[in-house]
Amino acid sequence: MISRAEVEKLLGAQAAGASVLSVYLRVPADPAGLRGLAARLGELLVLSGGGAQRAGASHARDEDQRAVRRLLDVHARDWLGHPVAMFACRQLGLLESFPLPGELPERAVLAARPHVRPLLTALQRHPAYLVAVVDRRHAWIFSVTGERISVAAEPVGDGVRSPAFGGWYGLESYRVHERVIQLARHHYRDTAAMLRQATSAGHPEPLVVGGHEEAIAQFLGVLPAGARDRLAGRFIVDPHTMTPAQVRRLTGAVIQDWADRGERRLLSQLSQQPPGGLTVTGLGSCLTAVNQHAVRLLVVPAGGLIPGFACAQCGTLASTRGECPHGPGTARRVPDLIEEMVVKVLGERGEVATVPSPPGDVAARLRFPLTRPRGDSAGR
Repeated sequence: MISRAEVEKLLGAQAAGASVLSVYLRVPADPAGLRGLAARLGELLVLSGGGAQRAGASHARDEDQRAVRRLLDVHARDWLGHPVAMFACRQLGLLESFPLPGELPERAVLAARPHVRPLLTALQRHPAYLVAVVDRRHAWIFSVTGERISVAAEPVGDGVRSPAFGGWYGLESYRVHERVIQLARHHYRDTAAMLRQATSAGHPEPLVVGGHEEAIAQFLGVLPAGARDRLAGRFIVDPHTMTPAQVRRLTGAVIQDWADRGERRLLSQLSQQPPGGLTVTGLGSCLTAVNQHAVRLLVVPAGGLIPGFACAQCGTLASTRGECPHGPGTARRVPDLIEEMVVKVLGERGEVATVPSPPGDVAARLRFPLTRPRGDSAGR
């Protein structure tokens, strides 16, 4: 599973001209299906438009294609049942591959930088996350990335006497019960502190909490607001008989439901925004917003490519060569305007979300209202 740090590294790579090959390919779960994989890769490479390069770059392009084919030959059996992302550029010394979770559209793109939009989709729908499994005395904190699960921390609280302990005329029972509550709260607060230490700086992971119902409720009652905001869901498990594989399976379903709810909520919010506000939809309006550095959140589809142009002088993005502010001669062709929009927004510390079908194919939430040229119709 790719990490945010690896995506950010790819975002920083840029070549002179369209010489970075990005390939997304589904590897079948059945080893018998590997026989047709090389042919499918060949089809994608043809569709990438590599033949449009100038003749002087053909040798490097062919080397990059051979490098991708070698990656597939060596690692295909390790990637059974997974989509895989492969990046190659002789000019940059780039050769990387990442098996990915879930389902992603197949494509090959030849551009000046790695094509990362499907990686953002994978991170959004299958994020790394933390799991806290708690009871009155113990807590286990797991870190889950893709199909890997590891113990991030295992704090142990103060000993808690059984709440069933009776004592003289019930007085000792009351005191023990109060002590149990105090120690449990102390233990839960210690666990919350351990969670803060295990959280990544800058990109706090979603949190899933498990255990018996009573312990979950008590633990959630002492969680600070920041941790509660990251709560993706809960699950019931016996802490003393659980296995890491069981925790991974149960929490995977919780995270998938959380991601689906987030996508539905975002689509609902976008569809309810009134015209003329700080939400715009449609490629034209979103291009204007990106070019004016106004985008706070860009919402794009997971699939599809829209070719267009970028000004070599100022970076303005446009659907046609004639829209370039410095004239058609400065416009360079780009294979995917949506990818260029994504890279610009991320570079300006905006956010990007992918959904199956955004309103108007592309949508954006703005930092400030757009300034539109005279005669330009306002988009929603």
